[in-house]
Amino acid sequence: MRGKLNSEIRILGSINSGIKTMKALAFGEILWDIIEGKPHLGGAPLNFIAHMAQYGVKPYIISRVGSDEYGEIALVQIASYGVDTSLIQQDEMHETGSVDVTLINGQPDYIIKKEVAYDFIEFNDLGSRLDCMEFDVFYFGSLAQRSPVSADTLKTVLSTHKFKHVFYDVNLRKEGYSKMIIMSSLRLCDILKLNIQEVSEISEVLFEDLFFSLRQFCDIISEVYSIKIIIITAAERGCYVFEENNFVHVPGHKIDLQDAVGAGDAFSASFMYEYLKHGNVIEAATKANKIGAYVASQIGPIPQYTSEVLEILDVKMRVD
Repeated sequence: MRGKLNSEIRILGSINSGIKTMKALAFGEILWDIIEGKPHLGGAPLNFIAHMAQYGVKPYIISRVGSDEYGEIALVQIASYGVDTSLIQQDEMHETGSVDVTLINGQPDYIIKKEVAYDFIEFNDLGSRLDCMEFDVFYFGSLAQRSPVSADTLKTVLSTHKFKHVFYDVNLRKEGYSKMIIMSSLRLCDILKLNIQEVSEISEVLFEDLFFSLRQFCDIISEVYSIKIIIITAAERGCYVFEENNFVHVPGHKIDLQDAVGAGDAFSASFMYEYLKHGNVIEAATKANKIGAYVASQIGPIPQYTSEVLEILDVKMRVD
């Protein structure tokens, strides 16, 4: 099955090596997923930007880690991914974030520690640093916004700097979101990505007892919040893409599931990379389904791409 998947990625994975180097900026949590007692560096924003790095995108992340062992190891490991760490703050008062993850049939269940470093991301001198930088995409999620400090910093960054695209990857986590967070986030983005379970959760939070089909949900959200593109992922069933009143199902692929941690983030990264190249949401979603499936067939949220996978993706790594 993996051989077939790889061959399909090869067909879809031609990357134009002549394009200008893209730049991506993620905002939010850096944390350690403790999976069956073993630590894996993660957090959706980091997963996203680390996968973007493997496509040759110039990657940055705004976040905060503790001045502790986990924080120091995280900074070294993040740099090893090729991600710029200059916008990552260190916190003397709060420890690096961590999550206890239990896998049930390959699907993750989370216990997320509160009052950790990424809850206290400060604006500080971010503004002056960002003034001289341009980015093709700004990525953010919900979890880091559970804290007023980090939420205010996110809004300040987005209100004082312009980005070609703002990508909101919902990623609802237990006790990590509210109606206010969701509504505020929907107003900030032009590209929205969520999974099929989150459609029901957001519908319940925003519209209480009303029930919507996936198409109706996209129609309403895009109209109310002026969102250009909505992507709904559905695991092995693939995804649904909404753009300019067009709603399309893009089929997925069955795999030998190892763990699903990070697969959605890989999907987001590959979708955004492909969309930035050619502006075709269907082609981008088709490619993203392949990459998300590949990552779900591996262990850990940021599996290192092998030379074989890089060859399949035809990635030309940047040289700074």
